[in-house]
Amino acid sequence: MKIYNSLGKKIEEFKPLKDNKVGIYVCGPTVYGPDHLGHARTWIFFDWLRRFLLEKDYKVKYVQNITDVGHLIGDEEEGEDKIEKIAKEQNKSPQEIARFYEERYFQDLIGLNILKPDFSPRATEYIADIIEYIKKLIELKHAYEANGSVYFDVASCKEYGKLSGRKIDQTLEDTRVKPNPEKKNQADFALWKNADKTHLQTWESPWGRGYPGWHIECSLMSERLLGQPFDIHGSASEHIFPHHENEIAQSEARFGRMLAKYWIHGGMLLVGGQKMSKSKKNYITIEDILAKFSADTVKLAFMTTHYRKPFNWEENTLKEAEKTKIKLVRAKNEAQPIKTGYPTEIDQALEEDLNVPKALSVILKNIGRLSRDDFAYVEKIFGLRLSSESKLTPNQEDLFKERNKAREQGDYKKADQIRKQLEKEGIMLEDGPTGTKFWKRI
Repeated sequence: MKIYNSLGKKIEEFKPLKDNKVGIYVCGPTVYGPDHLGHARTWIFFDWLRRFLLEKDYKVKYVQNITDVGHLIGDEEEGEDKIEKIAKEQNKSPQEIARFYEERYFQDLIGLNILKPDFSPRATEYIADIIEYIKKLIELKHAYEANGSVYFDVASCKEYGKLSGRKIDQTLEDTRVKPNPEKKNQADFALWKNADKTHLQTWESPWGRGYPGWHIECSLMSERLLGQPFDIHGSASEHIFPHHENEIAQSEARFGRMLAKYWIHGGMLLVGGQKMSKSKKNYITIEDILAKFSADTVKLAFMTTHYRKPFNWEENTLKEAEKTKIKLVRAKNEAQPIKTGYPTEIDQALEEDLNVPKALSVILKNIGRLSRDDFAYVEKIFGLRLSSESKLTPNQEDLFKERNKAREQGDYKKADQIRKQLEKEGIMLEDGPTGTKFWKRI
């Protein structure tokens, strides 16, 4: 299998660090609001990767964190914590907000038929460990304290910028951090922030009462749960800089060895050419889209574009994906039990930097020749449930049975009348060699 490594900036042969064991860390949600389709695209892609590795008999340990403190508005180092802002607006505690949206995140995973992470660590559960981690960075001369805050000294890291390609002198042009007189270099970033009296989530530390910076959380939790180095660190491309760049710097400074071997990043989800985000208020929540379309439809839409390319969100794309889903459901219902070799062609596509669009092309090109086992494989790899999601009312169920009886007795006129009646109620019927199938018309 070959995969694009953002660190080496090229497609590389995938070879895990330990035989057939693979450790994966994917940046999870900051739990202050509902997750949107941009998050869904990233999580769906890494679910495909995980499922494919599992199918290839790798033992996968999959970690996706919960950021419940330290992520500031606009990703800046000054300002209000995202969770605390919502908590104050709703007159609730940060913990109430975090737990509510954490549960909603897990429900979104279920709704999208994404495998649950093996571990979902919360940042607030690792504060003591984070403090010890920062103390060690200070001891190693990679960090310094200033007025109750602690900053990472990027000048102490000779390879800073190796992921993003940005040099220290260039980083300031690409950040939104305001000038801070406490810093030795304005490119330095916060490991620990001194908290004022208005801050709701604070902890005692050797430097005073405060809270952790956003980047340090992932370095600590990934090392604790996967060790360092581990195999794959992933997220969307927006996290390459500064988040992942800073993770690499502080982690490698702390242990003197690489953090992760492969850095994998998915393309952005766009709306009208702009990044979908909560801050831009141009997002569509996962819950809202699943009220209109099935998880299969959402996934089939994403399957049309390679994971590293931007995906421009349009509802027409979903409508086309819905048609594709109907074709696949029909073909699966009519599939024979004979074995074919098409999973091999699907695998070959996925082994080429997880080329899902090519795999989808193989599926659709051979749709009439796929066996039941082939469809089972497709469902397993891509987390699909290719079945009719229609629910008949008791009256519709009676009509369905009555029509089947009429067909058995050769009363095709009555069967046709019932068909037309059900079609008016949105139920499309199709008669196959093994009986009548049904699904709700879109």
